[in-house]
Amino acid sequence: MTIETLHEAGRLPHAILLLGGNAENVEQALKLYKCEPADTVYVKEGMPASDSEKKSKKQPPYSYKIDALRSVISSGNLRPQFGESRVFVFNDFDSMGEERSGIQCQNALLKFFEEPHEFNRFILTAESSSKILTTILSRVVVIRGKFQVEETQDTSEHDEIAKTALAALIRKSEYETAAAFTRAKDKQSLKNVFVSLIDEFANTAKNADSDSAAQYLKACDVVRKYIGRIAVNPSVPLTASACTAELYSILY
Repeated sequence: MTIETLHEAGRLPHAILLLGGNAENVEQALKLYKCEPADTVYVKEGMPASDSEKKSKKQPPYSYKIDALRSVISSGNLRPQFGESRVFVFNDFDSMGEERSGIQCQNALLKFFEEPHEFNRFILTAESSSKILTTILSRVVVIRGKFQVEETQDTSEHDEIAKTALAALIRKSEYETAAAFTRAKDKQSLKNVFVSLIDEFANTAKNADSDSAAQYLKACDVVRKYIGRIAVNPSVPLTASACTAELYSILY
C-alpha cells in the first residue's frame, strides 16, 4: 500500500518516517497533508550548529538541541494559519545519534508525537532507523523509497480484525475481544489493527447518542495510548490483554 492510497482512504497517518527520503518525497507528503508553506516548520533548519561544532567538523550545518526542541514543542499549540494542517519536518532525524544528548532529544519528542493536536502532523527523514529509539518508531509509519508503507499483513485483514474486536466489545465479551487482537501476527500488525479500530470507534460514535459517542471517543484515546506502548511491551498478547481491560473499564 502506498501513502497515496492511505490518503484516499482517509487514513493518512499523523506521523511518517521517510527512510532515505528526499526533498521530493517531503514535498509530496506536505501536499497530501494539505499544508501551506507558511504552516510548515522545518525544525532542524531552525537550529544552526554553533561555531565550535562547525569547526570540529563532527556536526552538520544544523544540529538538534534540546532547549530549541522544547520551544518547538511549545509552539505545537498554535493552529495553522492557512491550510488544514501544521506540519513539523524533522530532516536527518537519525543525526541526533545514540549518545546521551541525542537520546535526550528523542525522549523529549515522545509525547509530542504520541498526543498531537488534531491539526499537527510530523514528517521525519532519515537514512536509517538504527539510531532512532524504538519508542519513536512505534509512533510513526515507516516508509521506504517512493512512499512504500511497511506492512506485515494485508490491510483488509487488519480491518476485519478490528471489526471482530468491536463486535466482541459490543457483545461485552472481553475474552473474544482480546482473542481478536492476538490474531495480529506481530507488533507492527497489531499497531495497524489498532489504527483500524480507531476508525471503527470514530464511525460508531457518529451514529451513537451523545453519552455513547463520548465513551467511544475516550476509547479512541485509550487505543492511541497503546499504539505508543506497542514497541516497549514484550508481546502482542500482553498488549492485547492490557488494552482490552482498559477499554472495558471505559465502556462498561
